[in-house]
Amino acid sequence: MAKGIVITPDNLISEQEFPEPVYDTVGKVVGGWVEVVRPEGLARPFCMCVDEAGLLREKLEFNLIGSILYGTGVHGHPIVGAVVLMKEVGDGENRHLAGLSPEKARAVRNVAEFIIKTVNARKR
Repeated sequence: MAKGIVITPDNLISEQEFPEPVYDTVGKVVGGWVEVVRPEGLARPFCMCVDEAGLLREKLEFNLIGSILYGTGVHGHPIVGAVVLMKEVGDGENRHLAGLSPEKARAVRNVAEFIIKTVNARKR
């Protein structure tokens, strides 16, 4: 089992365990084929799993936290739908998704919650 942090477009944050095969079980959460992207707001080896065809599916909602972490404000490419934050380990063609330790999961969750609080404070 690999632990990841799931963030929905509604800003709901939860921890979830993903059994093997991890790409398949993560794919069920993000709603399609998994694309692994590098969130500029988190250091390596953290990665963000998104729906590879998410932008083509016009029905998926904008994911504010995922977009902020990804750096959308810099490069303009938004994140839509649910995302899963995990680690990517290995090199070259031997890369694979790995779960977060309880400490890393808490740290990632804290970053996401800070983003929500900051955005909500600016709305007032």
